[in-house]
Amino acid sequence: MTPGRSPRGTSTDDDLSFAEKIGYLFEHSRDENGIRYTGKKIAEKANRLGYSLSDAYISQLRTGKARTPSFRTVEAIARAFDVSVTYFLSNPDEDLERVRQQQNYVEMLQVTGSHLSGIDMGSLCPDTIDALIDLLKLVKAQALAKKAEENAPSDTPG
Repeated sequence: MTPGRSPRGTSTDDDLSFAEKIGYLFEHSRDENGIRYTGKKIAEKANRLGYSLSDAYISQLRTGKARTPSFRTVEAIARAFDVSVTYFLSNPDEDLERVRQQQNYVEMLQVTGSHLSGIDMGSLCPDTIDALIDLLKLVKAQALAKKAEENAPSDTPG
């Protein structure tokens, strides 16, 4: 299994519940002796790592009776299983893509001095954000061309 990815690695599995994701870890992860983890073993391991986690709460998470663990609990479980906390995200690839888009947008703002005030970038679909970034890249290219033209030596005698 790849940490930070959906257990089955397909786009249709991106919306797995926390219970399904933790269940997958219990089903497929093994300790150093090749034995499947139990809730008790994971709780003990997390507690040794400095977290406070009980076997009973892990059981509730596995069955879906508890559905909204704190970040600290997610971190404890991830560290106990030796996976990234991003494993538990709905779609880490989408989140990483959004960060990339935001970085491109900030870069374009710095170069062009243009901005899209009043627009909530988080509410736009990734294709629209990409189109806006492409537009800003065009503005950037035009601004750089104009600046180069203004700085070019003049051929006319003065």
